[in-house]
Amino acid sequence: MRIIAMILSLWIAWPIANAADEKVTAEYWSGSMDTGTRLFRFRIEPAGNAKDSDDRQLVSLDEGNSIFALNDLHLDAMRLTFALKATKANYTGVISDDGKTSTGKWEQAGKTFNLVFHKVSSVPVDRPTEIWSGTLNALIQKLELRVRVYHRDDGTEDVYFDSVSQKASGFKATRVVDASQWTIDVVSIGGKFAGTVNSDKSEVIGKWTQGGLGFDLTLKRQESLTTDVAPVPNRPQTPTAPFPYGVEEITFQNETDGLQLAGTLTIPETDRPCPAVVLISGSGPQDRDETLLDHKPFGVIADYLSRHGIAVLRFDDRGTGASNGDFSTATSEDFANDAEAAFEFLKSEPRVSAKNIGLIGHSEGGLIAPIVAARRADVAFIILLAGPGVNGKEILLSQGQLILRAEGVTDESRFSIQRNTQLALINTILKAATDATQESLVAEAKKKLSELFPEELRTEANLQSTAAAGIKQLNNPWFRNFLTCEPATQLQQVKCPVLAINGEKDVQVDPHLNLPAIQAALEKGGNSRFKMIEFPGLNHLLQTCTTGGLSEYSTTEETIAPIVLQTISDWIKEISRSGFIK
Repeated sequence: MRIIAMILSLWIAWPIANAADEKVTAEYWSGSMDTGTRLFRFRIEPAGNAKDSDDRQLVSLDEGNSIFALNDLHLDAMRLTFALKATKANYTGVISDDGKTSTGKWEQAGKTFNLVFHKVSSVPVDRPTEIWSGTLNALIQKLELRVRVYHRDDGTEDVYFDSVSQKASGFKATRVVDASQWTIDVVSIGGKFAGTVNSDKSEVIGKWTQGGLGFDLTLKRQESLTTDVAPVPNRPQTPTAPFPYGVEEITFQNETDGLQLAGTLTIPETDRPCPAVVLISGSGPQDRDETLLDHKPFGVIADYLSRHGIAVLRFDDRGTGASNGDFSTATSEDFANDAEAAFEFLKSEPRVSAKNIGLIGHSEGGLIAPIVAARRADVAFIILLAGPGVNGKEILLSQGQLILRAEGVTDESRFSIQRNTQLALINTILKAATDATQESLVAEAKKKLSELFPEELRTEANLQSTAAAGIKQLNNPWFRNFLTCEPATQLQQVKCPVLAINGEKDVQVDPHLNLPAIQAALEKGGNSRFKMIEFPGLNHLLQTCTTGGLSEYSTTEETIAPIVLQTISDWIKEISRSGFIK
């Protein structure tokens, strides 16, 4: 689920591409792209770092050295071009007479940026003049932050801010040094660091402020002047080939909204039609694996179920990965149309038993699955993984408090400020006309916040930054729909078997608030074919955890608890034997 209290909201202009279909020589190409608020550094290199490989890959240094395969790549003496079909982006460059430079344009999402690549004989090393790094304890997560400084010959400097933990780097910053006092301002994300440098200039002790909140932060000067990348986290459950089942890349149509969606079908090797499920992701633009912090929970679920005789279709959200459409304007109702289209695709698949197709939704997906099941009598079953049973306003107010407690906050005044901030922002959106301007909404939110905040927080700068950041996040079709959507309305119409699973330590969708609401709605609708399970010691991602806090998501190697996978598989088999699935 989306979290209104997120500390860093960083836009990432992700470059993504696909496998190369044209042979090129094996040199490296290094380039950078200035988007105005951020500098992206790219490298084109042999795939897999094999020097004799003809396949090429793109490395994005400012997305944690993420690697993307290239497709439609053309490189000759006159031009360098590649199209990024998955993200509707492309690059077109003209090669210089000496063959060492490609000067061109990167086009994506209606915007065009200059991008120059230079041919080099080996991997270039980035060496800033100064590197300062520190860990920010941002309540809901611990973030490794870094500041890179490059001195120019004319005495000026270029400064960049990196959120290493979030794989989001290259944000332009400015540094002001006044004797021992430092200020580093990152305007594009509304963040600022102010601190005092010690006598030997080895560390700066200060405070990071963003969105009206302040956090202690100490930046220490690195002796090494290379920006080493943190090791790839260990994710032992992520499936790896070879697989004992079929894996097929597919596309299907959402005829209602005129979209083509893309996904992966994993299907057991069997002589008879098998049961199947559609996986429905949580909120935010998700790929088919629901990838988060190097975890791939949908990939893990699909692998487990297909090893146990169940076909699985997982797909990229609209406007994400290889799927068409505009994610930013869509609501849960629109996503339900996408899920229904996936269901229709499975019904047309001859290797799947048309009467044995169900839906599995995680988080917001647990809201979407009942929408589809309520309007279709042929949905065989639904499984809700950390799905909501109450409206979005209640969800947000609950999670705001639980997240703070899970991260060890005990100061009751912090709870009050957090709740009052959420109430002011949510009520501003709910009471405003849908065509209200951003400026009018921010003004109204500031008025509400000034009435609720303690005196020390009522500064104009604090009210403005808090209101502007909150309204920007909430003022869109998805959030407006989410705040008022009542899951009970759809759940009361669901007649098929339902399995609802939550983790006891889920701080985003509180099991004590949501599981009883789901059960009450099903019972009110006359559905007695349900099972509610609250697993002890599991969080919102259904990982084994200690506190349930968001900071554990990345540090936990487990992607999803094995008991959850087994429970899902066993339940589908059980209701089949009981005659609930024909």
